[in-house]
Amino acid sequence: MENLQYLVGAFLSSAVSLYIFLKRPRTWAMRSLFLFGVVISFWEAAVFLFKTAPDVMTATHFFVLNILTSHISYPFLLFTFLNIDEHRSSKRLAIFLPVILQTALMAGDYFSNYEVFYAESGWSYRVRTYQPLLVLVSTIFIGYLFSIFLVLFRLTRKTSLPLLKRKYTLLLVSFTLFQAIGTTVTNALIALNLLSPSFRIGGVLQLLTFLFIWYALTIKEKEMPLSSIQSQSFPQIYSSFLTIFYNSTVDSQLGEKLVKFRQFLVHSKLLDHVSFTEDNIVLNAADDLDVVDLITRNFVFFENNLVDDGVVDHYLRVLKAAEKKPDWRFPQVLQTHDEFLKKSDLIYGLSGGSYLEKVVDDASLTGIDDVYACLKLYKRILLPIMDTLQGTPHLLETITKHPLTKALTITDFGEISLTGVVNHLSRAPREQRVFLIIDGFNPLLSQIYEGVLSIPDIDAAPMLEKLRLVLTLNRDKATDLGVYPTLLGTLATKIPRTQIYKLYSDYLEEMVQEKTKALEDAQGKLLDAQRLAAIGEAAAMVGHDLRNPLQVITYALSFADQRLTATMDDDFRETLETIKEQVKYMNKIVSDLQDYARPLKPKLVETHLPELIAETLDTLTIPHTVKVTLHIDEAAKALTLMTDAFMIKRVFINLITNAVQAMPKGGQLTISLTTIDDQAVISIQDTGVGIPEEQKTKLFQPLFTTKAKGQGLGLTVCKRLIEANEGHITFTSTLGVGSTFTVTLPLTPSTMIERQAVDQALVTSP
Repeated sequence: MENLQYLVGAFLSSAVSLYIFLKRPRTWAMRSLFLFGVVISFWEAAVFLFKTAPDVMTATHFFVLNILTSHISYPFLLFTFLNIDEHRSSKRLAIFLPVILQTALMAGDYFSNYEVFYAESGWSYRVRTYQPLLVLVSTIFIGYLFSIFLVLFRLTRKTSLPLLKRKYTLLLVSFTLFQAIGTTVTNALIALNLLSPSFRIGGVLQLLTFLFIWYALTIKEKEMPLSSIQSQSFPQIYSSFLTIFYNSTVDSQLGEKLVKFRQFLVHSKLLDHVSFTEDNIVLNAADDLDVVDLITRNFVFFENNLVDDGVVDHYLRVLKAAEKKPDWRFPQVLQTHDEFLKKSDLIYGLSGGSYLEKVVDDASLTGIDDVYACLKLYKRILLPIMDTLQGTPHLLETITKHPLTKALTITDFGEISLTGVVNHLSRAPREQRVFLIIDGFNPLLSQIYEGVLSIPDIDAAPMLEKLRLVLTLNRDKATDLGVYPTLLGTLATKIPRTQIYKLYSDYLEEMVQEKTKALEDAQGKLLDAQRLAAIGEAAAMVGHDLRNPLQVITYALSFADQRLTATMDDDFRETLETIKEQVKYMNKIVSDLQDYARPLKPKLVETHLPELIAETLDTLTIPHTVKVTLHIDEAAKALTLMTDAFMIKRVFINLITNAVQAMPKGGQLTISLTTIDDQAVISIQDTGVGIPEEQKTKLFQPLFTTKAKGQGLGLTVCKRLIEANEGHITFTSTLGVGSTFTVTLPLTPSTMIERQAVDQALVTSP
């Protein structure tokens, strides 16, 4: 029965882990504490199974698991307490290196230091020999215990908040009594034969440890009441913000958020200016309190630390209060931190949106979730008119008439919080949320603006100008989400104002221009396709009709060469060679025409690229004025890949021929072969005349050529052949310096291999 303590301990540690898991831990501290509970659950279960094992072999296996889990658990606990401040640093992961070393050391003969034997209370163990390996592993284990004690002691001593001090004192005392002293000392005394093996209370100690951890997690501070603001003085308004910030942290289980609140006070140098009571937090008015410097420090903290959006939303009251205290530095501070102000939406609510005139662009919604970005768009539209809405309660009431918009939280300072709307939307299918937002906010905004503009003596021009600025600054994201056109259309039908019509008409005009351009582009592509199709048909026909006469001429020339070799003079021989060269050129034209016209189906064979390049150079006649240099990386000398060798050779011939022709007075031809990632890269570089800038965009177009003698199909065919082999071709060129053409081929063209296998199967199938 006494071994049931371990089962109870396993159950309780599992329960605490489940409790943490159900709370959806988002911080490193809570996630690490969850893992600590899981490992301890395995430790408790392993001890129970060890104590009740049927034989020595089974007991030994569970003893090994017992030792491993006990050593692995403490790094997670240390990691938990180190990350309470939420200062995420990958360097802290280094604390797991010693336990990794421990585990590696245990992989050898480490467990031969222990003897497992049967006692009255079940299986037990004792130390057989004290080898250096055992001492080293034990030292690491004690090091973790001591580190946890030091971290908890520092946390307890450092904090000045009563709740945190209570939590950390509880954790420190329970860990010291039940883990550092209780479990460790009793196990050591038993291992040293100074205590009876039957005196094992590890399960009880673990049980007590987790009871205290559970209790510490459930301790919560009460929210501090937000007292009504009697005056508009800066200290009182700032005190209300501090109270809101503090209340957002009281549900923190390990005090992570409360630690962040204290860090905010320390960074802002407020500890000497803030007093805490049971009912409120007060910023004491002091002559030496520099408001602009305080706001600057606050901005820096917000920019460098993850603070809840709901807290930052309420900082608008601080900025509005500071704006009433004339200080020439205040606008400069806003300009310095404009990126944060845009990201947090504060710039839209400050001074009725007047600072928007100085904002050039706002890309702060880029990369944000569409649902949240859509909500922030409508929030930014509302913020500039919130001061006006405060004086028209009947318009504010319209917000509560829609199930979605009534979830907005609007304060007396014109602050808007989206938290309630986000929670409301979480119950709707994700694909419908943006539509629900637009459907809820568009009618609301048109009704509000219509009501505001109907107020007697209202100056509509500045208000509509702010609306134009908001829509213009956020136009790209608003257009992507569908907010921009639908909202403008709704406003244009409800508000007969020139500014609204101008925005909407400009948008419609741009849409017409975009659609017209898209239609023109599509029509141009269709005409190009028809023209290229006609060229293709003509090329196929001409190529077919010319191929047979060329073959006859080639055979006749070969026959004449054989019969007239003995009697041929030099002039006749030169004439015969000229005819042969022209026939070869005509044959190349026919090949280019056919390659351009016909569908390409590469025949993949294993190809040795360095050898293929060498064969290509042997095939061509290169003038002696052109120096050829071949660079092949060491890793590419044995490079083989599956490709159509005939097609790739055709490409090399065309590119090298073009390079030589680009150097009529001679020059340097450099051919390089290398591999980058999973691709073979072949570059052909010349020092020729280069390509003019205006010709670069047309270089791969069919029938475009700059040569006096040429059809403009060579590079077009090269591009088709390379792309048929799943590669691509690019070039760079500088006029008067030279050009470089680069061919990239995949080392494993999987798509072509699969397609060729399918074609082969279709051919061979009965």
